[in-house]
Amino acid sequence: MLKQLYRKGWLLSVALAVLGVVLAPAVQAQSYDNPGLGQRPVQAHPQDFKPLGVRAGAFMLHPGVELAGQWNDNVFYSYEDEQSDFIYHVRPYFTAQSTWSRHSLTVRLAADLGRYADYSFRDYEDYFLNIGGRIDVQSRSSFNYALDYMQLHEDLNNRSAEQGVVPTEYTLAGGGLGFDHQFNRLSLGLDYYHANYDFDNNVRPDGTLIDNSDRDRTDDTAGIRLGYQFQADMQAFVAANWHQVDYDRNPDRNGFDRNSDGYSLQAGLRMGITGVLSGDVFVSYHDMSYDDPRLPGVDGWALGMGLTWLPTTLTTVRASISSDVQQTTSQYASGYLGTLYSLRVDHELRRDLQLQAQVSYRDNDYTLLPGAPANARAYDEIWSAGVGATYFFNRSVFLSASYDWSELSTNVPNDGFEVNRVWLVLGLEK
Repeated sequence: MLKQLYRKGWLLSVALAVLGVVLAPAVQAQSYDNPGLGQRPVQAHPQDFKPLGVRAGAFMLHPGVELAGQWNDNVFYSYEDEQSDFIYHVRPYFTAQSTWSRHSLTVRLAADLGRYADYSFRDYEDYFLNIGGRIDVQSRSSFNYALDYMQLHEDLNNRSAEQGVVPTEYTLAGGGLGFDHQFNRLSLGLDYYHANYDFDNNVRPDGTLIDNSDRDRTDDTAGIRLGYQFQADMQAFVAANWHQVDYDRNPDRNGFDRNSDGYSLQAGLRMGITGVLSGDVFVSYHDMSYDDPRLPGVDGWALGMGLTWLPTTLTTVRASISSDVQQTTSQYASGYLGTLYSLRVDHELRRDLQLQAQVSYRDNDYTLLPGAPANARAYDEIWSAGVGATYFFNRSVFLSASYDWSELSTNVPNDGFEVNRVWLVLGLEK
């Protein structure tokens, strides 16, 4: 009997995966653009208001939709002559989560359809499909896997590449494998991820073509992590990641071969102190070199952190610091090292009412070519802050309201922006 259930579970997982691949072209996904504080409360339902879902054999199904309205006072993210607009969003999603005692599988389909009231040429339709899970080999060993396919868009707040009149659309297709093993006090983790980016062309306001084919590329990342548990609530770890980027077209629009390879190193502590404070604190070093000798390498040290603090049973504080080397097609830079600092507080004012607040700062430090002009983009500094509230009517219905503010400062003349946005989100989930 157990073997039959096990086999049925795997058959259902394969069927769901095939269904996801078939339905992928018909759905849209979450934009990378920050959608406001109140738009993701489904990930943090209070215990009394968690959706129950629908049982289907060995899976729990969670269909849902978010209906959102956004007011943006600077939809073109411009330095002056700001234009405001209302943007309406429909965000359906569907999650299937296995309930097996061993192994796990999650399939998620989601969409974000954005419609502008006045500037309809900025409308977009994003979608994504994600399949991920775990295969338990032994009590101390497991494999994990992930498959992703996303159709996304870039908003005008992205300054690392030239943007056109309509949103620049691109697809991201990727997959990865990982392995984790716990010896005694020693732990080992291995992972590999392959991603393919394919960007559509765009047009400038004067009608000339923006050829984005030189942005199409594949990214390969492999990593290893070793940990040693020297206390019950403390683990020291070291990690190394190797990264390789191969562009479909060389040279690019500016005559450079931007293929690159590099690595990053990390060393730090993972802690879990009596359930009140948990997470990682580490230091990292990044180094990326390019095939074209005219492009200087991007390297630098950075702090890293991912901590969760529970000062009370009703309050959660999350702090993080992350850094990575990013690509660019700028004629004056080889790439940039970006570091993001963020702090978020969630507080349960009542069982059915949650409050949120966040602040973040991102520093993009560009590595310029020798002889670059003074007005070449050397740095971007982006500040962001927001507050929000979410009210849960019951397990299936919530209402969210939030406000967020962002500001970009840069050395490029007349290229910064300031934007204010107000969100109202109605969420329905089974």
